[in-house]
Amino acid sequence: MFRYLLTRRTDWTVFIVAVIICLSLMFLERRAQERVAWFLQHTALAPAGAVVGWIDRGVAVYWDNQRLRQRVASLRIELDALRRERGENARLRRLLDLEQRHPASLVPADVRGRGLDRLGGSLTLNKGAADGVVANMAVLTPDGLVGRVERTIPHQARVLTLLHHDCAVAVRVARTRVEGVLRWEFGNRPLLHLYYVSSQEDVKPGDLVFTSGLGGIFPEGLRIGTVTRVGIEPNGLMKEIEVRPSVDFRSVEQVLVYTPLEAEAVAPEDLLGDVAPVDSVGADGTVPATADSAAGVAP
Repeated sequence: MFRYLLTRRTDWTVFIVAVIICLSLMFLERRAQERVAWFLQHTALAPAGAVVGWIDRGVAVYWDNQRLRQRVASLRIELDALRRERGENARLRRLLDLEQRHPASLVPADVRGRGLDRLGGSLTLNKGAADGVVANMAVLTPDGLVGRVERTIPHQARVLTLLHHDCAVAVRVARTRVEGVLRWEFGNRPLLHLYYVSSQEDVKPGDLVFTSGLGGIFPEGLRIGTVTRVGIEPNGLMKEIEVRPSVDFRSVEQVLVYTPLEAEAVAPEDLLGDVAPVDSVGADGTVPATADSAAGVAP
């Protein structure tokens, strides 16, 4: 019977044991009841209290972890936003510094599109003919030259970067003043080739290359990149020079379009006008009469 109660009817077993304990406590004296209650509290109920406390602390820790995870996620989003803003501020500061050096000749623009090629051979800007941007204007960043404007519409412009076969630049090596023409050849490497440099010229890896200003499109002194390899062509007449651009064309976000000043300097011969040469002036300081002066036109 006891085995039946313990195995099959556990609820009745617990009930009977509880009734027996209660009846026993009722017939005991007050001090005996206190001792029994103290014993039950510190032996039977203490582990249960510890388990309940441990569970309660575990639940509290779980919810604290959930709140902390949410806080960490929000802080990470704010940190990423601050990093993006800091990077953008740094880029804009560099552009502003470059614009201050050329206050009347640079138009800021944002990159709105890129070519499908992996190297970034073309870009689309959010400024166009309505903003004073026309074809064959130079495009640059604080890191160096980006390329030239190919064509424009009122509010957009397409730019050919240095990694485009149709964008050639007249350049000069800073250390030795050696000049040549820089152009990208077909391939999958972001490297430029410097042509028309004699095998006798002094060009070494590590030399900086800048625009020479020849050709009228690109202003002088814009950084292009660094020489990475120097060799000799099979004919032995020219050097094979590779230049790594200083601009990462796949990560360009803001650029400046170089617009030459409208006011051109007046040539000295224009200032002289029709002044007679010195050897035509008489000994008395008078100028002989000409057909124009005889007709009443001031020399």
